[in-house]
Amino acid sequence: MGGREAIRGFAVQTLICLLDSISTAHSWVGVTLEPDSANDKVDILWELADGTTCGQQVKSSKNQISKADVVIWCKDLKESGRASRYQLILAGPIAAAVLANSPFDDVDVPTPTSMDVLALIDQAITKVDRYLTAKSIDPLPLSLRELLIHELVARMTKAAISGRRMSREEFDGWLLSTITASYPQAVNERLTDNCSVLWSALELAAPMEAAVEAFELVLPLTVVNGGAFIAIVEMFLVRIWSDTWEMRYRPECVVPSGPSEKHLTRRELGQPFGDFAISPRSSVQQSVLFVPVQRVGYDSGKWPLGDYQIELFIKYASQAMLRSVKRTSITIRMDEYSVFTSGGIRYISISNLDQCLRLL
Repeated sequence: MGGREAIRGFAVQTLICLLDSISTAHSWVGVTLEPDSANDKVDILWELADGTTCGQQVKSSKNQISKADVVIWCKDLKESGRASRYQLILAGPIAAAVLANSPFDDVDVPTPTSMDVLALIDQAITKVDRYLTAKSIDPLPLSLRELLIHELVARMTKAAISGRRMSREEFDGWLLSTITASYPQAVNERLTDNCSVLWSALELAAPMEAAVEAFELVLPLTVVNGGAFIAIVEMFLVRIWSDTWEMRYRPECVVPSGPSEKHLTRRELGQPFGDFAISPRSSVQQSVLFVPVQRVGYDSGKWPLGDYQIELFIKYASQAMLRSVKRTSITIRMDEYSVFTSGGIRYISISNLDQCLRLL
């Protein structure tokens, strides 16, 4: 085999390994390209999630591959004794009898693949989108997918030179580090898409500052992180408006959860609001006290009676902009004004229960 053919053969082998690596149907925990072997038959050694191993040998040729050749290769591969099961991966034209009569010596012979390196790269560029979608990462631009594949081929080639094992965690880390460096919005969107904010009640209380007439608000919030990365919440913001009136509310402190006879007591026990983190697949509960933003253009006086729209926003450290969490409507009646004399709290439910019941 000439030098050019040898290089092409190794490139095909590497790309086939890459295609299997990003296959969503392939459950693996580790892979070694060109593992150390006395008889040098196994080109790719897969460690699978069920504890078994799969040894693959890659054979490529621009000439037709005969059944006789395949029988010999399968026998030698099986006798190498390196894995629980084996596959002979063929690239190029093959005799019809190969697929008709396989497996040979219990060695599986899948449908042959192309030996065109550019075609294999195109396959990988297409397939990587499915792999990333399965990990909740938004589709990437074509230019970035091309960069990603070339980067992975280079890294896998480097690992193959030393026969070094690559873990699934390491492989995923390569992907994510490259995406983060080149297109951080993809990972940021993935992060926030995996986070949900649960909010079902609004607590109204009298203001503590004499110069302020507007209600103070307490929102019992639960932030759930269903992703695989830590999420950092920097702030919340509440927007409240009617046809003729609008306010903004910002977080002031985190107060103890649960009912209290006096709002002042709860407020005095509160801690200043600040950034907080939610670990992967966990949640954080906070009762956040909000006070009016006193700025030109926004009201900070007593709420008029009537109907209002209320919207909650969240700001993650990974995103530059606030993100809307929930929007609902509330009604302020005379009963809500009682907090100004009682010092207590009025509760308004903003759950979707009534709306769901109307659909029954």
